[in-house]
Amino acid sequence: MKKELKISEWRKDNLWRAVLLVVFFGVIVFTIYAIESNIDATVGLGTLAPQNRIHHLSLRHPTTLEPAAIATWMTFDYLNMVFKIPPDYLKNELNITDARYPRLTIKGLASDRKANAALILTGVKTAVENFLSIQNNATK
Repeated sequence: MKKELKISEWRKDNLWRAVLLVVFFGVIVFTIYAIESNIDATVGLGTLAPQNRIHHLSLRHPTTLEPAAIATWMTFDYLNMVFKIPPDYLKNELNITDARYPRLTIKGLASDRKANAALILTGVKTAVENFLSIQNNATK
């Protein structure tokens, strides 16, 4: 009987240790995740304020996007962020009056104008290329 009591106490002590160990590692994993999220948000997006995770994921973008890679599914908000374009630049260049701008996609703009999406896409690419060339000339 005494032997069974000692085994039971031993299991109880080890159970608490196991639970504490799992909680400890959970806290470490969560901390690493939180640090990674803040570093990725502040460095990757070029902002100093941490972003919430949902916002951060929606703004994730490739670092080497060229104007030739612009597609009709992209929103103007996304293009402004990726190419660091002022919020109203494309709106003014392309004469966009839709209230959904900048959350409007290129395909949506073509649909609203009843125009060929390829033509609108070409216009957007040209406007972005013009902006980038102006920026490059200004930095030289």
